Amino acid sequence: MPLSCLLLILTVSAVTSLSNAESIVIPDQKPTITTTGTAERDVSSDESRISLAVENTNANANTARKNNADKMDEIVNVLKQAGLTEENITTSSFQITPNYDYENSNYDRIISYTAINKIELKTSTNANISQFIDLAVNAGANRVENIDFVVSKKTLDKINLELLDQAFRSAKEKADVLAHVGNFSILGVKDIDTSSDTSYTPPTFFYDNFAANTAEKAPGPSTQIIPQKNKIMISLPVVFYISNPVVD
Repeated sequence: MPLSCLLLILTVSAVTSLSNAESIVIPDQKPTITTTGTAERDVSSDESRISLAVENTNANANTARKNNADKMDEIVNVLKQAGLTEENITTSSFQITPNYDYENSNYDRIISYTAINKIELKTSTNANISQFIDLAVNAGANRVENIDFVVSKKTLDKINLELLDQAFRSAKEKADVLAHVGNFSILGVKDIDTSSDTSYTPPTFFYDNFAANTAEKAPGPSTQIIPQKNKIMISLPVVFYISNPVVD
């Protein structure tokens, strides 16, 4: 074989070997240990969200809509007179649904229309929630669907930072205990998993079609609404670098 061809083959082989060597990633061989720190706290709600609705049925869709609109206008005006503003009152949904003649198995015949207007009241838990519900019901709301007591984002962010600190300390304490028993040292942190570190479920009160009519507008005891506390929990997996165990 000519010398020039041999040199070319050797050169190509060397380049190929170098390219393959550069693509090899040496895995991290440092030993690690993973512990999970936890922290939790009961936190008082500072916001409430009340879902109210007006529902009525009429043979004419536009009449059903207008009846709802008139009642909802009265409800909103009464609530504003009680101190709420447009920032506190928002429309959550509106729908008009046809009702068919199922009783006579005439599934193509529409016999009436049901209109539903829903609003949500957002207030501080220090506000008179019972008063707002009573006023809305007396003004025509015939559905009080649920009440959520929640922690505001500002408060939740502050508490999460404090719980993260506690959860990390918890994970470190567990690692230190294992290091003492296993006769190795904690060298540092490799990874902290904060992808799903918070568990927060606000308590909810449900009302099943709380109806109001003219007879129910007579004076009576106010609706009792008592806020509950929220439990906020954090679970924080932490991976620590460790030294090789010392063998006696």
